[in-house]
Order: sequence, then C-alpha cells, then structure tokens
Amino acid sequence: MIPTIFSKISISIDSSQVSDIRFRSFKVIYHAIKAGLRGPVAVFLLLIISFGASAQYQSLCWQISGNGLKHPSYLYGTMHVSARRVFNFGDKANKAFAESKAYAMEIDPEKAMSLSTLTKMMMTGGTRISKLIPDSDYRFIDSVMTLSMGHGMSIFNAMEPIIVSSVLDEYGMGISKSDSTNMADAMDIYFFKKAKKEKKTLIGIETIDEQINALHTLNYQEQAELLLQSIQDLKKGEKNTNSDLMKFYLAQNLDSIMAISDEEQMPPKLYKAMITDRNIRMADRMAEFIQKKATFIAIGAMHLPGEGGVIELLRKKGYKVEMWR
Repeated sequence: MIPTIFSKISISIDSSQVSDIRFRSFKVIYHAIKAGLRGPVAVFLLLIISFGASAQYQSLCWQISGNGLKHPSYLYGTMHVSARRVFNFGDKANKAFAESKAYAMEIDPEKAMSLSTLTKMMMTGGTRISKLIPDSDYRFIDSVMTLSMGHGMSIFNAMEPIIVSSVLDEYGMGISKSDSTNMADAMDIYFFKKAKKEKKTLIGIETIDEQINALHTLNYQEQAELLLQSIQDLKKGEKNTNSDLMKFYLAQNLDSIMAISDEEQMPPKLYKAMITDRNIRMADRMAEFIQKKATFIAIGAMHLPGEGGVIELLRKKGYKVEMWR
C-alpha cells in the first residue's frame, strides 16, 4: 500500500517536491526515534522511507563545471575540527586539490586572527556566562571545557555563550582539542597550509566581520539559551544529535546531515543569518572567482545540501555540480 502511494506522488508532482516530501518524512521519523520511538514501528517507518528515498547528496566532494568554465572547480564539505578520522579525503578529492590553482575557504585565517577579532567575541558591560546560566550547568561546562580545551571556564567566562556552545558541540561528537591523536589543525586550516605551501592562490570567501555579525543575530540571553540546549544535548549521551552528525559525516551522507541540522535545531533568525544568507553570499562570490581559476573550495558541510544550499544555488546560476567520489 505505501509504495503505491509514493508512486502516485511521483506522477502527480515534480521530482523536487517528491524529494522534499521524503526529506521531511525522514526528518519527522528521525526526531521521533531520537525522542524514544523504538521497536517494530520505528523499523517499519524507516523501511518505508528507504523504499521511496532518492538520496541526492551522498558525497563530500563535488565537481563544478559548465557555464563557460575552462577548467572544473571543486566544492568540499568540511567539519571545522581536527579529529584525525575526518581527514580520509579519498583519491578523487586529493587529485582535485592537487589540480586546483586556487584554494578558497570561508574566511582567510591570517586576516581573522587578531586581537580585535577576539575582542569582538567578548561580552560587554561586565556580562558573564556564570551570570546567565544556573550554577550547576556552569560547573558542568567548566569540567567539559577543562577536558576539551585544557582550561576551565575562568578564561572563557566573558566570551559570548555561542562560542562556548560550539566547543560543547564538538565535544559531543567525541572531539577534544586536548586529544593527542588529533591532527595539528582543523581541516580547513590543514587545507589552507597545504595550499600556501604549494603556492596556490588563497581566497577568503567572507570576512571575519560578516561571520561575527551573523553570530550577533542573537543577544546574550538568547545565546545563553542556545548554550543550555547544547548542555542538555551533551548530557543525553547516546541520543546526542552531534554524535549522529559525526557518523553521517564519515559516511558522506549529506542528506541525513541536512535532516538533523535544519532550522529546527537553532533559532530561525540565527539559521537565516548563519546558513541561508551566508549560502547566498558564498555562492555569489564563488560564481565570480571560479571563472578566473580552477579552485578547490572548502566550506562547512552543512552549507552544501538542500534547496537553499550552495550546490543548488550554483546549479541555478547555470553550473553543473556533480558528486565526485
């Protein structure tokens, strides 16, 4: 009965609508299972989606061609982490990097690393994280920051809560910056140093101020609420969405990453500033510089999939964007 219904949907509406229905169905079922749905019902529902699913985004590396390009460029979805297990790029991605004449990343780290940048991430008016969240939660993140960063909250207390929240999210994926097995740098910085050594043209797609302004969409209290959400997620252990995010990333499954990392996982205005608006800005700028040189572009994997993702935005500009793995 169910496969027949999916068949009728395929006939009556176009493929992008079918994809959207399947994606939303997977998302609903995924969150239901995370909330506690178990047993035969959960298995049956997932099988239904599997029969009808048409996975679109099953690669971290994508080739960009057409629209007058003399040589292809490449788009790679990164995680801004140094965990060694995410550095298995594959032969085709390594070849794509080697053949590219330029390297582009979200921001140029050499322009971003400054005292003024650090100052912009500090709270003003004497506001402290310890004043924004309950004491028990503050003690919890103090222990986590000590394990992850090698320093307690005393040196992070004045930083904007959203910065600390990002560290907790990494820790929830099983990543600790004090882990001796880590690579020396996060993935995008690793690519940056390699590109610099090979004398490729280096491109920062955005400015640090553009990224910080996006973070400032939320006031301190709203950021504190997001931090409390990260704390609760971390306490869930096996149900932590961030651990699933790492699993899906290692499987190069951007469809599932999109399902668990959509706008429902963050305040709508932050999602618009951090994902939607930045995707448009980055795609616009990519379309300009790939016309000049074959470029290897490394940006966060969450920016790639979906109707509003960079892949589809480049396709709408006339480029052919294909999986490259």
